[in-house]
Amino acid sequence: MKKLRVYDINLSPETQAIDTEIGAAYRRVTTMLYTLNARGADAKYLNLHRDSLIFMESPAVQQIMRTDGMDGFPCMTADDEIVISGRYPSNEEILEQLDADMLSLLANPSGAFAGSGCNGVCSSCHSACGVPSGAQQS
Repeated sequence: MKKLRVYDINLSPETQAIDTEIGAAYRRVTTMLYTLNARGADAKYLNLHRDSLIFMESPAVQQIMRTDGMDGFPCMTADDEIVISGRYPSNEEILEQLDADMLSLLANPSGAFAGSGCNGVCSSCHSACGVPSGAQQS
């Protein structure tokens, strides 16, 4: 399975209101990556503020900085190769890189969110990642 990374330079995306484009996209992508990671995928969201050393060590990030500058972020890499730059990836693009099927990966959201406090029934989490409401378990 590929190693996926989403690099973001927005220093505080979590403070963006959910009804803004950045806030909604941030929550969708981070929820998707968290869920996939809980299912065993090597998928992570990295933020310049919290993960600056990883940014400095990534050849892909350095390439984006040289070619696109700040306009190249957010970006997604698969096995350290740039696959998307300048925007957040869609859920489908993330799954495509993993050669994964959303329904099989997200069929039991309560297992993916164990310990998070939502127990798989948090509508804000699951509406963001695209889990069908019928798949939620209490």
